[in-house]
Amino acid sequence: MGRNQTYVDSSNIAEDRLTIADNVLGQVIDVATDIKNLIALRRNSAVGDSLAYQTQLDGKWKALVAVLNTTSEGRYIFSGTRTDTPPINADSFPQLLKDGVPDAGYYQGSSDDITIRVDDNVKLTYNVRANDPAFQKIFAGLAMAQKFGGAAGENEDLKKAFDFMEAGVEGIISLRATVNSNKVTVMNNKDRIESLNLYWKGLKESISNTDIVSVSTEVAVNQGILQAAFQAFARISSLKLSDFLR
Repeated sequence: MGRNQTYVDSSNIAEDRLTIADNVLGQVIDVATDIKNLIALRRNSAVGDSLAYQTQLDGKWKALVAVLNTTSEGRYIFSGTRTDTPPINADSFPQLLKDGVPDAGYYQGSSDDITIRVDDNVKLTYNVRANDPAFQKIFAGLAMAQKFGGAAGENEDLKKAFDFMEAGVEGIISLRATVNSNKVTVMNNKDRIESLNLYWKGLKESISNTDIVSVSTEVAVNQGILQAAFQAFARISSLKLSDFLR
């Protein structure tokens, strides 16, 4: 029961973090979609010049940083095992080492995942790292949108930025589905363990509340009956057919 309670406590922590991760990923999808739409408007020569493009882009970047640097109980949940470090560098707008090639230069967390044991036979990797390829595409789209967004109108680099944002959003949707699947696994396993704990608790109370005197008396009575039965069986076993025919 003590070991299973440890699993329940661990499952509660994982469930809380998965819930937060799900909410954050939903916000990331919203912000990334806004950035994608902003890039699309910038590529439209009819309205592009009237946009406060760079100001809006900077605001969306800051919003993205804010949600990805979310903490749970003082721990950054998108930094892998480096939970004391914010995953995203909030002091520098993302830049690519090579134009058109996503990288994780914006990321400050670790490359290791967090695993949790929710049962004797169930070990789960449940965290999401902000250096996932889906995030790399989004930050690559941001970097290219800033670098090549100086002039409105058709621009192959802006088109590539748009494509990165679109692919990144699709990747985040997939990550969110995985998070929800892991959450269901954790919750179902926790419910099963809690049911077992209730059964064991009842069994423990039944044993603890046993009336020793009453049980000892019952054992003595049953022992007498059993001994009498053995004696009768021994007596019958010693009889022969001729004894019955007399």
